[in-house]
This record gives sequence, C-alpha cells and structure tokens, in this order.
Amino acid sequence: MKQNNLDFNWRFSYSTGNSSKDKRGKAFKDTVNLPHDFSIGLNRSESEGSNEAGGFFPGGIGTYEKEIFIHEEEKEKVYILLVEGAYMNAEVYLNGHLAALHPYGYTEFKVDLAEYIRFGQKNKLRIVVNNNALPNSRWYSGSGLYRHVQLLTAEKLYIDPWDLCVTTEDVREDKAFVKIEAAITNVQSTEENIECQTTIYDTNGKEIMSEVKSGIAHREGKTTFETFMLIEAPTLWSTENPYLYKVLTRIYKNGSLMDETDTTFGIRSISFDSKNGFRLNGTSLKLKGGCIHHDNGPLGAAAFDVAEYRKIRLLKDLGYNAIRTAHNPPSRALLDACDYYGMLVIDEMFDCWRQKKNAYDYHLYFEDWWKRDVESTIYRDRNHPSVIMWSIGNEIGERDGNSEGVRISEELCDFVRKLDPTRAVTNGVNAIFLDAGEFGGILANIFNGSAGVLSELPPEVHELLKECDRVTAEWGELTEPFCKPLDVVGYNYLDSRYEEDGLKFPDRVICGTESYPKMMASVWKKVEENPHVIGDFSWTAIDYIGESGIGRSFYDETGNLFGDYPWHLSNCGDIDICGFIRPQGEYRKILWNKRKEPYLAILKPEHFGKKEIVSAWGWSDVVHSWSFPKNVGQKVRVDIYSNAEEVELLINGSSIGRKTVNEELKVSFEVNYTPGSIEAINYRNGRKAENDRIETCGDPYSVKLEVEEENWDSLNTDDLKYITCSIRDENGLLVPNAEHLVNVEVSGAGELAAIGTGNPVSEESYKEFFRKAYNGKLLIVVRGKAEGKAIISATAEGIRGDSIKIQMNYQIEDFNGVLI
Repeated sequence: MKQNNLDFNWRFSYSTGNSSKDKRGKAFKDTVNLPHDFSIGLNRSESEGSNEAGGFFPGGIGTYEKEIFIHEEEKEKVYILLVEGAYMNAEVYLNGHLAALHPYGYTEFKVDLAEYIRFGQKNKLRIVVNNNALPNSRWYSGSGLYRHVQLLTAEKLYIDPWDLCVTTEDVREDKAFVKIEAAITNVQSTEENIECQTTIYDTNGKEIMSEVKSGIAHREGKTTFETFMLIEAPTLWSTENPYLYKVLTRIYKNGSLMDETDTTFGIRSISFDSKNGFRLNGTSLKLKGGCIHHDNGPLGAAAFDVAEYRKIRLLKDLGYNAIRTAHNPPSRALLDACDYYGMLVIDEMFDCWRQKKNAYDYHLYFEDWWKRDVESTIYRDRNHPSVIMWSIGNEIGERDGNSEGVRISEELCDFVRKLDPTRAVTNGVNAIFLDAGEFGGILANIFNGSAGVLSELPPEVHELLKECDRVTAEWGELTEPFCKPLDVVGYNYLDSRYEEDGLKFPDRVICGTESYPKMMASVWKKVEENPHVIGDFSWTAIDYIGESGIGRSFYDETGNLFGDYPWHLSNCGDIDICGFIRPQGEYRKILWNKRKEPYLAILKPEHFGKKEIVSAWGWSDVVHSWSFPKNVGQKVRVDIYSNAEEVELLINGSSIGRKTVNEELKVSFEVNYTPGSIEAINYRNGRKAENDRIETCGDPYSVKLEVEEENWDSLNTDDLKYITCSIRDENGLLVPNAEHLVNVEVSGAGELAAIGTGNPVSEESYKEFFRKAYNGKLLIVVRGKAEGKAIISATAEGIRGDSIKIQMNYQIEDFNGVLI
C-alpha cells in the first residue's frame, strides 16, 4: 500500500473537560506536527491526578483535526488510516461519523475510511484522544498522537501493512531457507487471477533472487501466497553484525501492478533451553539487558524516529545487547533501530490483565481487547530480527493463580504461539505478597537488606514483612501453574532464587527481567554462574519521567517510595533523560569490560559523615568532579570503580594510597579536599595500567554548544538535532557546579523542540526557551522546519555566549490531495 504521511499541520485543541474547545472557548488554538505529546508542555502540579507515578503531569483531552481532499476519479481505491500510537481512548471521526474507537494507548490500529469519504470534496478528519481519567499508568504516559499517522491507499487488490511475514528456517552458515507469506486482500465481489512476485535484496540493494507465483485471490477476503527461497552462504544477523535483507512483494493483475510492499528482515536462529541458555545462531549469549520506558526525556512521549535511534545507539555504546520494552509495545522506529544496531528485544504487551494497578488503567479493557492488541503487536513486529521474546505481562496481579490467572496465562501463551511459533513467550513475575498487600511487597523490595535498617522500621511494617517472608518460601509452588505455559520465566528482583529454582525446576529457563542497579555486580555474577539464567535486565537502562524519585538516596533522613513534588523523574538509570552517562553507567561499562579505565566518583561533600541510605533502584549521590570551592579542607569520600586488581589514588601528584579492588569493583578513600587534580591509576599484574584524572575547574567563562554526531542512515520522517550546551572555564574545562540560566534562540531552518537537564526536581518547562544548567550542562533539541541552515544561539548572564549553524535535512512527503 502507498504510505502517505499525515504528520503535518494538524489543528489542535486542548481541553480538561468533555468538549473539543479549550477553557477560553477557542476551538483550535494551535497548529501542531506529529509526533505530538501535549502533556509534556503543560504545567506540573502536586494536585494532578497522575500523581508521583506520572511525574505530576496533567492529562486532558486533545482534539486533532485536518482536511483531506480526494479526487472523484480516485473513488475506487482503498483508504486506511494507520495510527501508530495514540494515548489513549482514541476516537476517529471522518465527516462526523465515528469510524473507530481504540482504548489502548500503545498498540497500532487501522481504520477503514472508504465508507465515510466524500470524493471530490473536503473531508474533515478528527481524532480525539482522551487521557482525562487519571491515574491510568504507573509511569509517565504522555498524551495525544505521540507516534506517526499515515493514510494508506491501494487498489482493491492489496497487501495490508501487517500481512507480509518473513521467517527464516534451517539457518546454517552455508544456507538458509526464507519463507515469505503474503496475505492478499481482495475486497471485490469476484475472484481475481493474479501473479505474486517476491524479490529479495541484500543490504546494498542488490537483487539476490526473485520468484513469481500465479493464483486466485478469493473474493471479499484474504488469500495467502507462500514462497520458499534458498539463500546460499547467507550473512547472519547478530548483535555484532546486524545485517539486514529486504523482501519486496508485488501483485500483478493482467500484467498491471496492483500493489507492492516491502520489509527488512534478518537471517538468524534463536533457541532457549536450561542447559545452553539463549543461543543466537547456535552460540550461547548472555543478555546484557536494560528495561526502558517509552518516553524520550525532554521530548516527552513523542516518538521521533531520530530520538528512538539515538536511544538505542547510546545503550549499545554502553555495552547493552538487549532491551525490554517495559511495559508496553514500542514504536515502529524503536524496533527499526534495534534491527539496525543489533539490539535484542523483549517485546512486552501489558502491565496488567483483569486486576488493576490504577483506577483507570488497561484492566478496564483487557477482557474485550487483549486478543486484538496481541494481534496488532505480533503482526506488526514479527519481521524484526531483533525481537526474540514476546512478553505477555509484567508483575501481573493474577500471578498466584487468583482471578483465573492460570487460565489467562495459558490462553495468552497459546494465542501468541498461534500467531508466531518462532519466538519464546515470557512474563515478568515478581514476589507474591498475599494479605500483606502490594504495600508490604514494595517495602520488602526497598528495605529488605538493600536499603535502610530493618530494626528502625515501625512495628506494623514488620508485620507486613513477616507475611512477605512467609510467602517467599512458597513462591515457587504458588506460581508454578502460572509460569508453566511460559517458554522463559521472567524473574523480577528474584535473583536470590536462581540457583534454588534451577534445581527445583530443572527444565526452567530463567531471565532476570528486572533487577536492582545497586546490586548489578552481584546479580551479574549469578547470571554468569547459572547456565539456565539467560541474562539480566536492569531497572532501568535510561532515566525516565514518572515513578518520581524511586532512585534517590537519603542522607541523615528517610523517605517514602516516591519523592514529593517537585520530584518528577525516577532518578534511576545508567543514562539520564538527556542521554548523559551517569556514574552508574560508567560502573556498568567497567562491569561488562566495556571500559578499561577506572572511574572517579566523589560523594558530594555536603553528604560526608552522614548516614547514607540508597534506594535499591538508586546510586550514591556522587559526581565526576573535583571542583568544590566551598569545601576546601573538608573531608570527602572518593569512590573508584575498577576491574583491575588494585587502584592507587593521587591528589596533586602525591599518592594517598593503593588498595585492592573488592568483588563489587570498588574502592573508597576518605581524603581532605584540596583543589588541583585527582587521579586514579589501575594496577594489573602489579604494573601501572589505565588511569582517570580530574582537574579542578576555574570560574565560569563561556557557554559552549556542541552538535551530537549521528551514525545512522538518513531518516525521512523527522529531522532532530541534539546539541549539548555546557558551561566552561577559560581553559575549556566543564564547570560542573554551574547553574546559570541559559537563554536559547533558534532561527532559520529549525525550531526548538525541547530543552532539558537531568535535574529530577526542576519545575522548569521542557518547552520554554530558557533553562538552568544542571551539573554544568543542558540539552537542546532542534527540529527541522525547512531545508537549510538552522542557527542556534545560547547566552547566560555574566559569561560569553555561543552560536552555531547546522544543516537541517528537512523532508516532507506530501500526500497529493491533502489540504492543510
């Protein structure tokens, strides 16, 4: 089908009530381009219904409208609206007719528009997205048409966008069989004799082979044409060499082309068993995984293709080879990026089934919609070689078998395998809390040996924890019927059971679907020691909006699970929401041998000597800095991360000492802060090796703008540029304690998309043209609006500004006939 981009020039209205008009009575106050998240630009408040879980962002109702003109002579064609993602409860109208309802905010859906089109006239397309019923999510969801929208057109013999399926069979180094299934839709009342041509191309676009099959397309339905092709000496897709082929299928009737569609695919084999673990192309591979939410930091939920590619590139550079799309199907672009970079994927579908986690979440729709949402996920995503597992849920309330949990688990697994028998089915299963309630379980996760002192908890909490402890011993038996239909059992924060359950359930394949980042070294050791444990997925790989403050640390104080307003970021993850690597990210690189140099992490001086409580999802409040002008002569704690045998610490060239690196890959020193330089030196086999050195910076002198380099192929759907803005001293050193208010101007061929920092408590908007630096930096995101140069300028009071020009590769593929 021909894909016509409908992303541009929607008339948009925001409302907090049941009207398409805003509070001032104006029907359409903005013109917006998609992807569009209307929540990210709204003012946060502690009274918002999304509460801590949603980052205190408002929801509301967004109405999007545009006009479409289709010529009279085009009336014999098929017209399908493809909405890649709308959060949530979407209503699609054409010329006042309700054409579709779609409640789930994360699955793609299609709408047949033909019945309601007025040919030769203007047609009013209206999509209403209702995210007014809060809370409905345990993280920041965003609101609106946050993914792409397309108008698909074709003759009445066509291939639906989900109906071209490619699977690889009998994959060997010398040959591989490729099976291509094309379901041809014939909406006519007569059978049609057709020819189906299938062509495979290599990664450079060179034709490898082609085959034509003749047959009958049955009337008013779908007819599947199967083609088997043998590829000699195939190049296998892997995490190190993500080689992609392309298949193109064309339909001919009486020699005339009716429709064509294509998809990329990779030739690879996957398998799972308790002896060999996960194998890719016959080789066992441990999954170095991270869970990610769907937001793109300062951009909110808006799923720009460039943003999704950047996200995967950053994780790949950090050492990850796998992600889990927690806890919902991702955008098309994200999976395309995973194919491109060689990132394996657990493609997750649901966070809840019939039992709710929030008053207005998916449990309201699960009974009636789960099959349709599973179909849309699998049919859309099944050609991606990066996808190795389908996850049917996360921490499902029915995990102990209550509320027909076992039956639902069996039905979901059977249905998934019916649609795609080539991948494993998993589910992220956590502890059971029974009468103690979820509150008790959360307390157990946070305080049970990982943060805080149990003896200091109040008596009522101890009673809850006793109940949790009682059930923990029975967990395996209680969850066995629920887990039995799964190919891989996902363990959330249950790494203590890896060895025990390997003996108790000898055929069980386990994947650590969530683990505490604070414990990554010990968890990874268990993964490596147990062949039936195929990998670990840390919570999380990237910081995200919502679940506010779950990763924070406490010094001479205690706190709740979430942080109070203005906390709005989770404050966990190896990378912050802007893409800047946090200290725990550098630690993970060392753990996975991605970094040889040691890493200096200095506890902020104001915390020295205080009692430290680090959330299980958190990290010590450390910085990679040796610039503390207010703390000269005071004691500071210096942590050094290293995978060497020993580490030596030097201050201003003088040795402070040499220590053996422990099993946690850390050493610590207590020193007096003296400006100058600090250096950590690795010792391997008794000899000096790699080092990490930090110099004390001078006073803030200037703003510096740096454009982030791209390494992906050209993307046609959007053009974003990421610019790091930093505060530097006269010698060009970063001033990490600078908090200047930076004003940004964008002109020419670009427009400001967002400004952000990793500050988890900032009340600043991500959509304004100014923001305070955090750790001396902020991120500017510019979106193209024309072909040509964009000019970005940044200024701050009392220091020099900076300005740069960048080329915007702005392209719009207009639908001929769409009237803006």
